[in-house]
Amino acid sequence: MLEYRDFPLKTMIIYVLLSIPLGFSIYVITGLLSGTLFSYLGLTILEHHGLLGYGALTATIVLPLSGLLVDRVRKHDFLMYLAAILPSLVGILSVSEIIPGFSDMYPIMLATSTFGCLALLLISWSIRINQSFVVRFRGRTVTIFLAMSIITYSVFTYIDSLVIATVLVNTIAVPAFSSLIAVILSAAFRPWKLARASLAISGSPFKYFIPMTFILGAHLLWYTVTKQKLLGLDPPVVSLSLEVNIGLYEMVPFVVSIILAGVMSDRLGRKTAFRFVILIIGLLTIFGSTLYDTGNLFLLLISERFVEGYLLGLCLLLIWPELGSVRTRGFRLSLYWFFFLGYMTLFWALDLNVVLFGVTFGSPDWLPAVGGQVAIVLSLGALYLTGPLPTTLGREIEMEDLDFDFDDKQVKRTVDAFVKADDFASIRSQIDIIDAGADLSDNEVDAILGSEFRETLPLRRVPGIGASLEKKLNAAGYESAAQLAGESAQRLAQKVEGLTVARAEKLLKDARKVVKKTVKKKK
Repeated sequence: MLEYRDFPLKTMIIYVLLSIPLGFSIYVITGLLSGTLFSYLGLTILEHHGLLGYGALTATIVLPLSGLLVDRVRKHDFLMYLAAILPSLVGILSVSEIIPGFSDMYPIMLATSTFGCLALLLISWSIRINQSFVVRFRGRTVTIFLAMSIITYSVFTYIDSLVIATVLVNTIAVPAFSSLIAVILSAAFRPWKLARASLAISGSPFKYFIPMTFILGAHLLWYTVTKQKLLGLDPPVVSLSLEVNIGLYEMVPFVVSIILAGVMSDRLGRKTAFRFVILIIGLLTIFGSTLYDTGNLFLLLISERFVEGYLLGLCLLLIWPELGSVRTRGFRLSLYWFFFLGYMTLFWALDLNVVLFGVTFGSPDWLPAVGGQVAIVLSLGALYLTGPLPTTLGREIEMEDLDFDFDDKQVKRTVDAFVKADDFASIRSQIDIIDAGADLSDNEVDAILGSEFRETLPLRRVPGIGASLEKKLNAAGYESAAQLAGESAQRLAQKVEGLTVARAEKLLKDARKVVKKTVKKKK
């Protein structure tokens, strides 16, 4: 069985170890962006960007194919480890030159394998996480995985800056070997032996996708306008990172916000966590100009990294695979990521002023005059669209592999009627009562929770229940405080005439205290 009450730490470690191969992929991609990855081979920055283009083309082809493949096979662990290990092996071959005569091919092989395997790794990893973790633990697992990948990338970058790294080994050697070792350690735990279930939540992820496009549009506008205004300062600021110059410490708010997104998602639900990202995007678009007008570039950089980290933690691996049919989960996830890949490509093209087919990607001069206001409007539009978003906490159910060809509408009505928020509240209250006497024997529990409860715990023992209310409760079928403690406030208010939900909640709280106290006393 999956672990529903305690955080599955061992299972989390197995999957988080694969954050090191992800960190290696980020290291390769950023090295291609900066033009430093194959500098020891004499490649120019334009040649690096050409390799980046080949990699992006590979990702666009492999991404939908990976989604279709994952939906049609059951060996998700094999696909996951295959995608994690291939770039590491290519990286090791590129520095060891075990196979002579292929030295010119290794750069393009590493670029294409990194992008292609990254798509397959993330999709298969997401599917396995949704099979191994219930929704209340999944957010933290996903964001710890992403945070560790960023930390791993930062460590690899730091190693590059050391003199010993450039003297003794090639720049790719340490990250590639580290990635390979992490894959072997993760596979040694045999995750294919872990319990798994096809968990799903009723609802369409497209309802999250629409406001998400508004949020990304607001972020792109804000970033572009801010960059133009920083270039207009005296002296001009070409890069916030270079201007503030705090090195890898700028990754600290990025990692913190990633983890914050996971904690909020698990504790408050995806819907509330999603609304929070709209809040911080709105605050950034409204007050961001104040930061560079006053010269507070450090706080501007920290705010930018915080927003980007929260977006990454909440919207990359969460939400999209959780909602909707489990049979099309992989392909559905690939389609959403296809859009995100297009967004990132546009973001990089505008940021680097890329020239493609004679067209220069750049922002017009008039954009700062209206871009900020449009970004604010987009944030407000995203907030308006969050009303009908489907919730996640308390709504996840296990989907059977068998198909009985039931009517979909009838099944939905049955499930919604059977599993609602008040049912879960009732179940939780009963579990809490059982926890109070967890060390009792079966006979002792039967003695306490049996027929004696009418005499041991009459309704009048509960504060706030008088003779009149006791008669109403008896008429509704309640004869003891223990029976009342296992009820939910909404249902109790419906069954007892004149009882409000607020008063019912107070009565249930007092009844549960009395039951727990009696159980402990009996023990």
